[in-house]
Amino acid sequence: LSLCIAGPAAGRTTEEDVQYYIGLLGNPSPRTQATEFEGLAGMGLSDPRLFDEVEKRLLADCESVRENREERARVAWYFRALGFSGDEKYLPTLSRFTEDRTYRNYSIAAQRDLPQYTKWNPVISDRTKFDPKLADDSNRILNMLRSEDHRLQRVGAKRTFLTHEKDPAVVAMLAEKLTASYPSAKDDESLETAGWLLNALDRGSDGRHPLIREIAADK
Repeated sequence: LSLCIAGPAAGRTTEEDVQYYIGLLGNPSPRTQATEFEGLAGMGLSDPRLFDEVEKRLLADCESVRENREERARVAWYFRALGFSGDEKYLPTLSRFTEDRTYRNYSIAAQRDLPQYTKWNPVISDRTKFDPKLADDSNRILNMLRSEDHRLQRVGAKRTFLTHEKDPAVVAMLAEKLTASYPSAKDDESLETAGWLLNALDRGSDGRHPLIREIAADK
């Protein structure tokens, strides 16, 4: 399962974002639901009104969809969504599936994500740092990239890459973070973060940013 491709339209309030995702639970298309709930990875939402509903649907549907690939993918993203909530109240539900052959990987991934999102969601969703001239998604990406947490920077870079984000402010921040991190990237984690920053910068600048040529010449 990849990271966050879609999300609600720009310019929504947090309440509208919450209601948007609650409404998605009634969407008849499992593919649409899977794609949209994937986007929660970059939204910074933690409202239990949303995630309680996700948990209810997960428990209601998990058994009946085991043999249906598309519907199973929908439920898989319910697991991941509970991890994105950052709320430990969902750990008992997630832990029930740790040994489940169908849902084991999604359950474990969500349990791994959850404590990270406890820290990350307030950073991602911090509207005091939003630039009103930019789209909400661009602002959330900038919040992630500005963080000193390299794993959160990586989430922001992945979202930038997968959403084909090309806002000049985002491209400039990618270049700034890559300039700072690339020379000292030695271990696997720092190399992975630098790699995603480079990929996002390459796509965001259509391969034209001078830093890309500089790094290529340095290899």
